[in-house]
Order: sequence, then C-alpha cells, then structure tokens
Amino acid sequence: MTKNPSGSTTATAPVTIGLLFVLGLSFGIVYSINVTAMGDGVPVFAYVFWQSLGAAGIVLLLCAAFRQWPSLKWGHLRVYAITGMLNLALPYAVLAFVAPKVPSGVLSLGLTLVPILVYLLALTLRIDRFGWRRAFGILLGFAGVLLVLLPRTSLPSPDMVGWVALGLVAPLTYALNAVIIALIRPPAAGSLPLGFGLLGFSAIYSAIAMAVSGEFWAFPAPFSDADWATIAAMANNALTYVLVFEIIRRAGPVVFSTSNYIATLAGLGFGMWFFGDRPSVWIWAALALMCAGLYLVNFALPKFAGRSR
Repeated sequence: MTKNPSGSTTATAPVTIGLLFVLGLSFGIVYSINVTAMGDGVPVFAYVFWQSLGAAGIVLLLCAAFRQWPSLKWGHLRVYAITGMLNLALPYAVLAFVAPKVPSGVLSLGLTLVPILVYLLALTLRIDRFGWRRAFGILLGFAGVLLVLLPRTSLPSPDMVGWVALGLVAPLTYALNAVIIALIRPPAAGSLPLGFGLLGFSAIYSAIAMAVSGEFWAFPAPFSDADWATIAAMANNALTYVLVFEIIRRAGPVVFSTSNYIATLAGLGFGMWFFGDRPSVWIWAALALMCAGLYLVNFALPKFAGRSR
C-alpha cells in the first residue's frame, strides 16, 4: 500500500506488485542454488565472495549502460557498508552453511518472519501506521512458521529443528536491513548504484572472511554443478539486490517485506522440482496461512505511511 500526497490510502501499484513477484521468485530459488553449491563442497565464504563479486560486475555494467554511477560520498558508502553486511554477506553465509542440513523448501519458510519483524520495527520507528487487517495478516504468516517448527512430524527429522532455527538469522537481518534502507537511503540515490554498492561491500566482507578462514576456491576444472550454481547465484543476486532497493523506494519496507511470502511459495516449489521434496501436511497448512496473510497485508487496503511512486 502507498499513501498519496493528499493523505488517502491507495492500493499498491500494479508495477510494484509485479516486481514483488519477480523478487519473490528470485529469493525463493536461492535455497535450491545453495543446496546445489554446498552439496558439491564449495566453501561457504568463497561461495558468498564469488556470487557477490560476479553480481557486482553485472550491475556495474548496467550502471555504465544507464549512466548511473555509484557515489563515493559518505552517506552512500554508509548504505553500501550496512546493506552489504545485513542483506547479503551475513545471511547468505548462514543459509549456505545450513543448506545441506535442511530441505530447501522448508528453510525458505523462515522468510515469513521478515514481514512480522519489519512491521514491528516500522511501527516502533514510526515509519508505518498500525492497521488491524495488516497486523492480523502478519500474525497468520507467523502462525504458519509455528506449524513448521512445533509439530514433531512437520520436518523429515526432529533433529532439523535446530538448523531451521539457525537459518532464521537470515530473516532477522533481512528485516533490519529493509527498515534501515528506508531510513538512511540518500534521496537521489538510484537503485542500480545502491545495488552495486551492496554487492561490492559484500564481496569485500566475504573476501576477508575467506582469507581468515583459508577457504580459497576458484572454479576448479572441469566445471561441476557447483560451479554452474555459483554462476547462477551471480545473475540471481544482480537481479535481487537492484529490486530490493527499487521496491523499497516505490512502496516502503512493509510492502517490500511481503515478497518473502511469495519467496516461501517459490522455495517450496523449487525444492519439489529440483530435489523431489515432499512437504508434510503441516507444511501445506503453513503455506495456506501464509497466503492468507499475504492477501491481508498487501491487498486488503491497510494503511501505509510510505512514499507514492
């Protein structure tokens, strides 16, 4: 939802909704890509480094094509540094580490926490308004997460609960990052330059971690599925981290966060397609709650004190 200059509430623009679905698919496939790369033994920090560096190169070419060059002013560098850590380097390292231990579709359900956390942070910082329908929709999504974590038969093995809980570090950082972007983004900054800065700083962070850990890796011949997965992650990240900034610019952090419900559905679908995952009835019930929550948050006309675009 967005708020027009007159102060009345309007529905989220169709273009923005389309971008939300594209971003949701992009987020959702990350888990399947991670499973492929980690299953073939790519070191975690090296994997994050190469996908960040490759994506940064792709976005830099787009910056050149559209003549939108990244700024080196302090306000911009601050955004690059914070978002590079919170939205890529840290969560991707966690997700890559957990990937071999949990079905990719199940792990993606953790993304439903993002709208809840974003909404709470937005209310606390007074960049969004309270609305009963939106709050109820977000709680439905949270109830879906509980259906995954609590029943002993929801996961293939009860031993996976701890790994799923560790994977929730990623949605925590995503939520914090979304709100920070809304607060400190320089007004004139374009989404392409900001995406490049995020990816560039993520490459710097992961290069340092790779050097400290000694986890060097650089596409050994012959090419394996892990190599192709890393290249796919480069292209996917280039798309993802430009859309993150663009959607937050258009509609604010709360509407942006609902892309995680779409990502959850996509993650389950990709897991079934690529790896033959067979979610339990609890997972399907959780998904139903999440879809209901998505409708209430983004289509049931709640209030949003964001910018109109």
